[in-house]
Amino acid sequence: MLDRMPLECPRPPLPIPRGLVFVASGWITVSWIFAMGLEPPLQPSSSVYTPAARMLLCSLVIGGMVGWPLVRLCSAIPRRPIASALMDVVTLTALLQVLLWPLRLVTSWPIARTLLIDVHGIIWLLITGGVIAIATAKEGAIRIWMMLLLLTWLGFPPLLSNTFELPLIVAKLSPLSHIWLLASGGPGAPPPGAWQFPIVELAIAMVLWWVAFPARTPVEVANP
Repeated sequence: MLDRMPLECPRPPLPIPRGLVFVASGWITVSWIFAMGLEPPLQPSSSVYTPAARMLLCSLVIGGMVGWPLVRLCSAIPRRPIASALMDVVTLTALLQVLLWPLRLVTSWPIARTLLIDVHGIIWLLITGGVIAIATAKEGAIRIWMMLLLLTWLGFPPLLSNTFELPLIVAKLSPLSHIWLLASGGPGAPPPGAWQFPIVELAIAMVLWWVAFPARTPVEVANP
């Protein structure tokens, strides 16, 4: 009786997405050259490098929230969409750590501000990864709508805030304007209540991944 029971083969672990690492490294290199330049300044100091580091982080936000999902949502549906999206998040998070913390050597950011930028970046990657997981687990026009959702999240709050002169908190809803404000803070500590934003964003990320998990079944069944 036991001999006739089918044995379930464990799924092999996903490999490191080398293509994503290559493309992300290229984006980081181009962003670094664009922000920092190829030659050092005549008088290198934190006041010179901090604006360049701010531009670098803004470029990374655009790459992580536009370039990465655009490539994934235009590609073929992966056999394991949830695991693939999660592996992408882990890979990009590791690249973020390698790039972000050495910037403290050339900027005036204290540890608290750098940590806040890091936490925001990780959660934004989790949110984007959750959107990718939901979109790649289903077929149809949902990919287009999810991409439009990310673009709206990135660009609509600062546009709305600047057009109607709304409070600054509206602009902070966008990762692009939020990272610009965080990186412009200088050596001062983050303002009171700055850690409330990551808590709300983390809750959003958890909801997205919770929604993504039931969506994985049809794709995995169709691609055994």
